[in-house]
Amino acid sequence: MIKLTKDISIQKLTAADQPELIELMREIYIPSYKHIWSDTGEWYLQQMYNPAVFKKDLDDPRSHYYFLLYDGWKIGILKYNYPESPDFIDFPDSLKLHRIYISKEYQGKGVAAQIMKRVESIARERGLKYMWLEVMDTQLQAQTFYRKMGFEWLFTYHLDYQKLLPKYRGIQILRKTLT
Repeated sequence: MIKLTKDISIQKLTAADQPELIELMREIYIPSYKHIWSDTGEWYLQQMYNPAVFKKDLDDPRSHYYFLLYDGWKIGILKYNYPESPDFIDFPDSLKLHRIYISKEYQGKGVAAQIMKRVESIARERGLKYMWLEVMDTQLQAQTFYRKMGFEWLFTYHLDYQKLLPKYRGIQILRKTLT
C-alpha cells in the first residue's frame, strides 16, 4: 500500500482481486453511467473487468492498476499505462490515465486531485513528456476537473461499443504537456 495523504492510499491490484474489482465497479460505475447503456452497463463491465482482460492488464508491464482507499475503505480504482499513445495520433513518451473512478460519496474530497498529482509525479520521474486521457464529451464535470488540472482538448472521436447509446459515443482526448 502506498500512502498519499493521511486519508488517501493506493493499493496495487493482484489477480486475486478480480472478483472484488468487478463488484466495486458495479457499485461505482453502474449508478453513474447506467443511463448511457442499453443494458445499464453490465456489458461494459464484463468487457473491461472479466478475468481474461484483467489478467492481460496485470501481465502488461506498461499497465499499473490500483484500488483507491480513503481511511482504509476501497472507494475506487486507478489505472494508468506508459508509454502509450492514442491510436489516432502519436505522441511518444506519454502516460495514459486509463481509468480513474471514485465512489460518489468520496467525490469532492480532493481524492482525484491527489491521485492526479501522484500520477503526474510518476510521469515526470520517468521523463515522460505528456499525460493524456479520454473523457466522454457529455461528462462536463470531469472535463472541467481535467482542464483545471492542466489538460487541453486535442480532438473528439466516436466509440463504437455495441450497447452504448448513440448520443453518448463522443469521446474527447485531452493532453497535458509535462516538459
